[in-house]
Amino acid sequence: MELLSLLPTAWGNYLSMALFLLLALLLWRVPKGLIEAGSESKPTYLDLRWWATALIAIQLAIYWVFN
Repeated sequence: MELLSLLPTAWGNYLSMALFLLLALLLWRVPKGLIEAGSESKPTYLDLRWWATALIAIQLAIYWVFN
């Protein structure tokens, strides 16, 4: 635990931002057919991956501003 106390507190924000980026990358690795299972093809603006990516971008902006 002493090693963690030596790191600046900004590293927590950097780690959180990296995890959000990883989540966004993994999100786009999921095939669209799995997200829309059992329903007809939807327009692009109803694709949940785009909405999730927008929310991740907003969260990253918040972390960046308050870092």
